[in-house]
Amino acid sequence: MKNNDLIQVVFTEEELTATNTNLDTLLALANKNAPGLTPEQRSAYGAINETNKLLVNKAKVIMEENPKYIPAFVNMDEFGNDFNAREDIEGMIRKLDQIRLKLNDTKILLDNDNYNDAMAFYRSVRYFAKEHDQEAMPLYDELKQFFPNHSTQKEEEVK
Repeated sequence: MKNNDLIQVVFTEEELTATNTNLDTLLALANKNAPGLTPEQRSAYGAINETNKLLVNKAKVIMEENPKYIPAFVNMDEFGNDFNAREDIEGMIRKLDQIRLKLNDTKILLDNDNYNDAMAFYRSVRYFAKEHDQEAMPLYDELKQFFPNHSTQKEEEVK
């Protein structure tokens, strides 16, 4: 018997509860501390590229070494808080990206397993319908709608 099962994943109730509780906590923290930008705001503010990040990093060092050149309207405490929070958030995003990638990869394998099993079931039902099994024929009629480009001549042979 061929086994097409690429992955086996079973979450315990405790794991699901803990995971969802932790995700809810993270979401609540993000909702408290992070604004939700509109698409227009995202476009207007954008994200700085790697070169500009290097500029910010270098400017921070130079400002700390040469405070007399800092404009009066630049609050260095706020600059430092923003800088540190940005670095903290980048670390969080990297971890979330790793989690997202792992979950997406797992979902791909699970989807593949489910699809292959569903196709095996479809082929089995189709076989029995072609053999004029009265219970299989309505099942086949329900499933064949997912194959609209399938030849209608072959479909008529089943009936």
